[in-house]
Amino acid sequence: MNKKFYFFLSTITVLALGLAGCAAAAPKPKVALMLGRGGLHDLAFNDSANTGLQKAAGQLGVDTQTFLYQSGNPQLDAVRQAAKDGYNPILALGAENTQAITTVAAEYPKTSFAIIDATAQGANVTSVTFIETEGDFLAGALAALLSPHGKIGFLGGADVTVIRRIEFGFKEGVAYVNPQAQVDAQLIAGTNDFSGFADAGKAQILTRNMYLNGDDIVYAAAGGSDAGAILVAGTAGKPIITTGSDQRWINPRVVVTSRTKNMDQVVFDLIQQFTQGKLQPGTITMDYKSGGIGMAPISTTLVPAATLAKYEQIRADLEAGKITVQPYTGQ
Repeated sequence: MNKKFYFFLSTITVLALGLAGCAAAAPKPKVALMLGRGGLHDLAFNDSANTGLQKAAGQLGVDTQTFLYQSGNPQLDAVRQAAKDGYNPILALGAENTQAITTVAAEYPKTSFAIIDATAQGANVTSVTFIETEGDFLAGALAALLSPHGKIGFLGGADVTVIRRIEFGFKEGVAYVNPQAQVDAQLIAGTNDFSGFADAGKAQILTRNMYLNGDDIVYAAAGGSDAGAILVAGTAGKPIITTGSDQRWINPRVVVTSRTKNMDQVVFDLIQQFTQGKLQPGTITMDYKSGGIGMAPISTTLVPAATLAKYEQIRADLEAGKITVQPYTGQ
């Protein structure tokens, strides 16, 4: 055989094998994010998670899609359809997605599922939970330092475990600074009624009443409903501390700080672990020390230097282990 012709055939063969290898390359993962109640633009829980999703799309090269929350069977159908359409992994936010994830994970055992800020059952399910109490303790301590009359409001989204746990940690922080302080706790919705996390109107009514009743500052732990509480605080010219993401930008005249739940980093980390083949089923617990819970910077406009120094000492003592926050043992 002519040497030049043999070289030509060899070259073609190598190119063909290379093209075949490219054609056989695994497709990019399709990641579904099942949002919690309130959807995007809630300025809190969902938006933070979506930030992590978009970061994963940009840095990890995955295809992504968000799905709005629908109550009841439509949500179950949406999760099931996402699995049928080949989304893997499927991530979901909040306890309102627990039943749908548990059910569909059993139907699609080869698909990876993750639920954040709740737990779901399944051999292919990763649950990420948070222990917020140390962050809420710091928020409570700061609120007490900023309350000249020892009257403080607490606004919770609903009568659910996570909110009762937040309230517990917050009250512990208040009592650390001022054992005589009164905390007026109000809940937007009742037992296991997640609509309270997307009811800014009801949040406005309750927050307004708290300020009218003499509360010096309000701590809002109500997801998308925080926006209503911030609106009232701005109108009243009263300080407020919020939760979820850093919300100082919404109204820097009244938002002192925010106790953050770093959903963005959790979402990104879960997707990265999946792409690396390292995502494991089971429960992951995030807290203040692990970076899952944090505190946004404190507004130096709203917090006098002397007060800020007292707060920073409390935070330093907490981080050094000199202060022990009691665990929440309720249900």
